Amino acid sequence: MGAPTNPLRLKTIDRVVAVLAAIVAGDDYFFTPFEVAKRFKHWNECRGFPTYMVFTDSGGNVDLSGAPDIYDEDFYINVKGYVQDNVDTVTKLEQAIRDVRKAINEDSKSMAAGSLGAIAVEIRIEKSPDTDNGYLSLEGFGFFDQQIRVKISGGYGEL
Repeated sequence: MGAPTNPLRLKTIDRVVAVLAAIVAGDDYFFTPFEVAKRFKHWNECRGFPTYMVFTDSGGNVDLSGAPDIYDEDFYINVKGYVQDNVDTVTKLEQAIRDVRKAINEDSKSMAAGSLGAIAVEIRIEKSPDTDNGYLSLEGFGFFDQQIRVKISGGYGEL
């Protein structure tokens, strides 16, 4: 018997990390992320900005899909981000949120091998992001948390 393969949940999270890390400032994006991690960082740990952090959120559902031993799982991924600007934090924050949404949306429409579109049944941004409401701007930073709904399908050994 070989080693187990990573679950679809982790493959989806890893793909979100890869998609965000591949963003390059230019014609399509405002910023090149300084770092993308699967670990929460305090703003004073960040060595550069924007910094994005990717996590699974609590909640979701697992339902029988109709086929024997195949299940649909809905779960949430959070992309948290820090930006830095001592003058206009709101603009940097909104531009970073836009970059994250665009990159995830573009990859979810792709059916290329390994893309979010190939891994997941559905990727959807259902809610506006939570932000720090300007509190960190007193120290020159902004924070957002964008929730992404993901639907995957497979057996329990795959999910």
